[in-house]
Amino acid sequence: MKESKLSRRITWRVIVIMLFFNVLIISAIVAFVFAYSLANSGMRGQYVTDGIGGRLESMVRAVRIAARNNVEAVEANLDSPEKVFDALEHELRLNNHYIGFAAAFRPDYFPSQGYWFEPYVILTDSVTIERKQIGSQHHDYFHSEWYQAGMNNDIGEGYLSDPYYDAEGGMSLLCSYILPIRDGKGEKVGLYCIDMSLDWLESTIEEDLENVKKEFLSDSNRIGSSDKNPYFSIQIIDSKGRYIIGSDSLDTSILSAERRESVVGHEMQSLEGTPYYVHTRHIAGTDWTLVVFQHRSLVFMGGKLLALVIIFFMTLGALVIFFFMHRSILSAIKPLSYLSASSHEVAKGNFDTPLPTFEHDDEIKQLRDSFDTMQHSLKRYVKELKETVTSKASMESELNIAHHIQMAMLPKTFPAFPHRNDIEIYGMLTPAKSVGGDLYDFMLRDDELFFCIGDVSGKGVPASLVMAVSRTLFRNVAAHVDKPHLIMEAMNDSICDGNDSCMFVTLFIGVLDLKTGHLRYCNAGHNPPYLQNKLLTSDANFPVGAIPGWEFIEEEVDIAPGETLFLYTDGLTEAEDASHKEFGDLRVQKMIVSSLAANDTPKQMIDNMTAAVRQFVGETEQSDDLTMLAIRYEKEETN
Repeated sequence: MKESKLSRRITWRVIVIMLFFNVLIISAIVAFVFAYSLANSGMRGQYVTDGIGGRLESMVRAVRIAARNNVEAVEANLDSPEKVFDALEHELRLNNHYIGFAAAFRPDYFPSQGYWFEPYVILTDSVTIERKQIGSQHHDYFHSEWYQAGMNNDIGEGYLSDPYYDAEGGMSLLCSYILPIRDGKGEKVGLYCIDMSLDWLESTIEEDLENVKKEFLSDSNRIGSSDKNPYFSIQIIDSKGRYIIGSDSLDTSILSAERRESVVGHEMQSLEGTPYYVHTRHIAGTDWTLVVFQHRSLVFMGGKLLALVIIFFMTLGALVIFFFMHRSILSAIKPLSYLSASSHEVAKGNFDTPLPTFEHDDEIKQLRDSFDTMQHSLKRYVKELKETVTSKASMESELNIAHHIQMAMLPKTFPAFPHRNDIEIYGMLTPAKSVGGDLYDFMLRDDELFFCIGDVSGKGVPASLVMAVSRTLFRNVAAHVDKPHLIMEAMNDSICDGNDSCMFVTLFIGVLDLKTGHLRYCNAGHNPPYLQNKLLTSDANFPVGAIPGWEFIEEEVDIAPGETLFLYTDGLTEAEDASHKEFGDLRVQKMIVSSLAANDTPKQMIDNMTAAVRQFVGETEQSDDLTMLAIRYEKEETN
């Protein structure tokens, strides 16, 4: 079966949709799997830190209880150095699982013992206890970190020191639990110390690590764990972030700044750039921190495997679905190829071409019936179109004639009064359609210039008819009446009479005495004109044709020689660009100011304004008639 473009398009569209939702589903599943892996890692880290940390804190509590009980025996025998030794030896025999006991006194506390006195008892074998006085100038314990911390700070029930190597007493790497020794007055006279080996820490960590591996990490060896970058590590660090003991040699210096914070699921980088998720727990009663490291590969190992399995089976399923779906689409749209061939012939103009028939009553059969209806409709349409084209051509010809007639009614000869040097006038009208509703006109009678500018409501042929009536009325009335408001009232009464279509005209009429420059004017709802660069104040009144018998108000102003009157319709200020932004009053005023500064003639002023509007609107279609009229009074002043 030959594959069609439609089948390919439908198939690929379905594939894209399937892929999109597959990606969403896979992403959601993978995100859930990895979130679950991270949460599982968090629970594993918390489980380990709580287990080991709890046992370590239990050990520290046991040492604290023993130290608190034993220090009382020393404090009860402060009257003699020998009794102090006896008390220490007695306690060591009762607690022979510790390395040794010591008491470090402040300088010259026992004058007979000299400046340094640090009695120390150590168990050399299971029954033999050795007594030592290890304080000396060589072993100046007064400057040791543990002594200064214990004597200078309020340590309360005591604290477990950071590990250190004791070269005089225990002769090994150990840590000490330290309590203050107080005399009968409650003054601190020295420190009581219980020395402990670090073997108990190491055995605890190794035991817990083995349990964790059995319970959680049965497959860790298969994912490349090494001594340098172990996949799971348990370590204890001291108050300065230094390594005390642990399951491997992983560098813990990355935690030195945050060792006391409980960090859950926080990704950090070792000095080698290896990513780990870290859990920490501060060991109560010490300045130590228990740290559990989990390599990122270990954390997400199960999630990665599950994600790969999901992606594989979803991809395989998508391929199978694609194959069968593509074959089904080809079979379903095969009848369209027959219908396409027939419709192609109809498109060539062969309207009598027979269409195929289909057995199934589905959308394709409905499409075939629609083509059959369209085929018969096209025959009728072609016939009607021929008649319409003929009628439209006749109408366009008539509109073109109407346009020429309308333009012929307006003054089009400039300069309008070449024999006079006291007035210069120029007008322009650009209709939005073939014919428009704007008008302007002017005439001379008895050294007075009668002029008007107007805008008929609406556009097209109806507006052009009202425009023609308005212009004729202005000419006829102005030939006998010289007061603008009376001319306006006469025109209003005539247009209102029989105005069933309720059309009206905004109109401005002026009469300029060319001998004196005195202007009388009347405004009927029109835009006020500019006298020089300022709007001429006027009572707007109602438009002509709106209210019968309306009494219009006449106003007056004197125009100085050389001043220009600029009149326009709202097609100027409301001209819009492609973003429907209007040309506006501000741009009109700026152009007027520019023309006045350049001493432009009325024609130059209107030409510049027209160019500015066309530049502003660009390719946007003109939406309203555009009309402008400029009058410059040129009478020279006499001395």
